[in-house]
Amino acid sequence: MRSNTKKTGGVRHLARLPAAIALFGVVAGAANASDTVLAPVEVTGEVARDPQGTAHTYSAPVVSVGRSKEAPRDVPQSVTSITQQLMQDQDANTLKDALRNAVGVTFNAAEGGASGDGVRLRGFNTSNDLYLDNFRDAAQYNRDTFNLDRVEVLRGSASMLYGRGSTGGVINQVSKTPFFSNWHEVSATVGTDDYYRVEADLNRQLSENVAARLNVMGQNAGSFREGAEMNRWGVAPSFAIKAGDKARINLSYLHYEEDNVPDYGVPYFEGKPLGPADRFYGLNKFDYEKTKSDVFTADISYDIAPGLLLRNMTRYGEYELDLSASAPGLNLASTRGMLTDNTEIRRSRKLRMRDQDILANITEISGQFDTGSVRHKLLGGMEVSRETLLTTARSSPCTLPSTTYGKPDPFRDFSCGPTTKTGYSDLSGDTLAFYAQDTIELTPQIKVILGARWDDFTVKFSQQPQATGRDRNDKVWSYRTGFLYQPDAKQSYYASYGTSFNPSAESYSLDPRGSNTPPEKNRNMEIGAKWDLFDNTLALRTAIFRSEKTNERVTDIEPGGPADQPYLLSGKRHTDGIEFEGAGRLSDRWQIFAGVALMDPEIDAVGASANPNEVGNMPENAPKYTGNLWTTYQIDSSWKVGGGFTAVGKRYTSNANTTYLPSYVRTDVMAEWSYRDYSVQLNVYNLFDTDHYEGLYRGFAVPGTGRSARLTAKYAF
Repeated sequence: MRSNTKKTGGVRHLARLPAAIALFGVVAGAANASDTVLAPVEVTGEVARDPQGTAHTYSAPVVSVGRSKEAPRDVPQSVTSITQQLMQDQDANTLKDALRNAVGVTFNAAEGGASGDGVRLRGFNTSNDLYLDNFRDAAQYNRDTFNLDRVEVLRGSASMLYGRGSTGGVINQVSKTPFFSNWHEVSATVGTDDYYRVEADLNRQLSENVAARLNVMGQNAGSFREGAEMNRWGVAPSFAIKAGDKARINLSYLHYEEDNVPDYGVPYFEGKPLGPADRFYGLNKFDYEKTKSDVFTADISYDIAPGLLLRNMTRYGEYELDLSASAPGLNLASTRGMLTDNTEIRRSRKLRMRDQDILANITEISGQFDTGSVRHKLLGGMEVSRETLLTTARSSPCTLPSTTYGKPDPFRDFSCGPTTKTGYSDLSGDTLAFYAQDTIELTPQIKVILGARWDDFTVKFSQQPQATGRDRNDKVWSYRTGFLYQPDAKQSYYASYGTSFNPSAESYSLDPRGSNTPPEKNRNMEIGAKWDLFDNTLALRTAIFRSEKTNERVTDIEPGGPADQPYLLSGKRHTDGIEFEGAGRLSDRWQIFAGVALMDPEIDAVGASANPNEVGNMPENAPKYTGNLWTTYQIDSSWKVGGGFTAVGKRYTSNANTTYLPSYVRTDVMAEWSYRDYSVQLNVYNLFDTDHYEGLYRGFAVPGTGRSARLTAKYAF
């Protein structure tokens, strides 16, 4: 049973960070212990920073979300890169904070058997399409940005590149990597609502052929919804090794833990969220959310010949989740159908325990060759992975105490006996895939992209105490085609078509009907343009697209049919839209990141709920528009100011289109003062203290932050 005391896990782990930093210094010092001691020489100048990273810019020069590093202009799909500098200026410390900059993105609340980051892209579920350095990152936890250089969003079907999923697109987190110079930065942040955070980013060249980097973070934070907490800590060491002239090895490890008081938001009343937004109905001394992630990665590349690269990447990850949360429910019957301060709020207990492992290997070969006057850029690869998931079912020996609308009392003392294990489900998923893509340069201005991938996805599922065993095997082809017209180095125009698929066990479960149901199929059609202006410091793009799900699963059951009859695949839905985005510098002092997506999402045929009245409605959590603007201006050598807004249109909680989250606009501002290696930065969020709701589920909505502020001090050396 969890102790009924206020959690101090984040603060406790802050004390570990100096030890980690000191250990890094000892290792670095030992590596150079044999160096000859010379007379001191004073050197002045700007501290070197990652030459391949995205510090100091809002426009990333390359993206890796297409499996290989390439310029955004060479990708025939919509791509957004949220750079390290943009995240730092906004003090965006979570993946959700960063993704507010990507148009077309909305968020789910943690329900429906899921926890952690719930993301939708162009109105389609993307929670299982999160990647870390191009490896699937589908575990359920709340991701932090302390070890990220950038976040990349590739929109549209991408199963040719990534396999199952990707109806609306994929989101790839790109980790920080070591570089061959010395640079270090430490920071400390304090804020409203008991927010405390420390970070360190330490890079050291240990020898001519070895560099190391260490990122550490600790956070202890409350919430404007008094009672919720976000406590976490992490450490991420990595090494870059040059093994001769042709081989390069990158080794990395990520350890990340959370110890939160989860927030299950507010229930709905009269078709929209029950305000005010700052009332927390959970139990601070009883609820908890604990996660632990350990991720090991080895990335080895070898130059077989000039222009021909062989790369092998291996990932092993272990993920644990233990959650006990209070979800609120409105009981109007307690006050005869009228909402008063005495209206009862019932608390239902959500129990979740998961142990998830992944072992994956990707081998790729890439290179260029000519056939006459035509140049080919070839990418070929093989992916092998095994994912396992053990989900433990538990029952609670007690009923959570209810509260009232007018007096939530989140700090009430409450104790309960230990939960009882009632069963478990065990799933293993094996993937074997081969893929190839050829970028054919017909002329310096015209390129054609052709790609195909074959996936063999096998799932074995068992459940106790039901003593059931089910399995499913899907063999699916996915395709990608693109046409690029690039009249010069500043312009790129494209058209593309891609497919994707969603198998029955995509969400790591398999029921009797799903074991007999083929995958859903999707496709994306898109035309667009990209421009690189002002000596490639400002990137502009636009795209017109149609994303379709052509055979969505329908839950309707034939009367008298067997329990394992396949789901009907008769549902259809689509999202039509147009996007605009700009990122980079308007001048040496003025940076901007802005975008807007105008979408028309619609249900075309009876979908998952089998309700014919839903045809023509908007799909759940799919707004008509999203938009954002963020800009900063360097006034002089010391002062920088900035600000912007995020806007999201009205969203429905289900395809029935009866309950909704209102549209909103949130405004944030910042100011930074710097002197030599020191800086102090102030961020104010939701400047006008607007009630708004970000996370969506059918039973409740999670509010976005109220007005809050953080002050960060940094020192680089």
